[in-house]
Amino acid sequence: MNQVATKVSRSATSRPRGSSVPRSQARHASSSKQACTKQTHKPVLKTLPAGHFAGPVTAHNNTSDLFIARAAAGATATTSQSLSSVEINPFINTQGLIQPLIPKGSEASVFAVYNDRKQLQYVGFSKDLYNSLRTLLGRRPDKAFFYKAVHLPTLDQKQMIDIRAAWFEECGGPPPGNKLALERTAWQQPVSAGAISERGKLQAAEEQLKVLLAQIQQRGCKEDFQPDAALMKDGQVDFLPAKAMTPEELEAQQKRIAELAKATRVVEFELDGTTAQYELFLVHSYPTNGGMMYDLTITYEEQETRHRIILGKEYYEDFDLEPEHVVAMAFTFLLQKKEPRHTEGTVTQLHVQHKQCTTQDLHESGLVSTTCVHDKCMSCILKHDV
Repeated sequence: MNQVATKVSRSATSRPRGSSVPRSQARHASSSKQACTKQTHKPVLKTLPAGHFAGPVTAHNNTSDLFIARAAAGATATTSQSLSSVEINPFINTQGLIQPLIPKGSEASVFAVYNDRKQLQYVGFSKDLYNSLRTLLGRRPDKAFFYKAVHLPTLDQKQMIDIRAAWFEECGGPPPGNKLALERTAWQQPVSAGAISERGKLQAAEEQLKVLLAQIQQRGCKEDFQPDAALMKDGQVDFLPAKAMTPEELEAQQKRIAELAKATRVVEFELDGTTAQYELFLVHSYPTNGGMMYDLTITYEEQETRHRIILGKEYYEDFDLEPEHVVAMAFTFLLQKKEPRHTEGTVTQLHVQHKQCTTQDLHESGLVSTTCVHDKCMSCILKHDV
């Protein structure tokens, strides 16, 4: 994908804001093997315009600068286009929606589905990629995490088959969802609830529906999934295609997406010698007498957790930082230390108000940001990361 890097300086934003890039889009696959399977620097925060995907994160030491990458909308398929050259995207974007970028005039798509480890699972065809992705997420919420897609201006079955065959050859053969009968059925057919008797089919389907909806919600998807009532009576679960939106509904959705994008950041950081990312969504922010309080969610490794942060003003004013930037630094610090997160629906509170380490403490312990003697001390995070 062609990308245009846009630099937003301090004069345009007053102070650096946080950002939003799905983890899957941080880097391009660099080889055919990566397409089929899967430097130490400060946290990099980026904010993404609604409807765009970000490209590779640009490391930059000046925290007053913000880099935004805008991806050109889609690629037209050719039989020579390798799978490794196609951009990988998450099924669910940072706003909790399924929103594939499809070039205007496209009539069909060839797509590849990957699991949470970015291992190829299934290759399929579609005349409506949005609803195809919705259907596959509904059937396989435990497997459908990322996708790649190329788009055709006409519904050319031979070209679609040729592209799929080329991808199979590139990967050394078909993935499990195309090769193995049981896996192929799981991707291509409604989910069977496993009931034996006629009387138990609907009840079994209702239980299976609860499991699937819980998994979809756990993934952070905010779209509405309605089951096919006729299939439920037969002991199967599948979800109805989303209805086409009116122009008014589409405009309202785009407005909502823009609002969500402004409140969403994605932070890149170093973890065990590799680059990791998490998404930070600011649900509410409240000024307090001593600083700021935030209600927010963190999405990391496909798990969403809720938190309330109380932040003292000395931790951003003294360092000339935006308070949101300091919040991101705090969570980066905790994730680097592999602090456990509560995922059972409770709200975790983090108070960042009182300095705990003196300059003498820092000098005597020879601290770095991940070995603070006070474990979760914000002073140490700031003194070593800013």
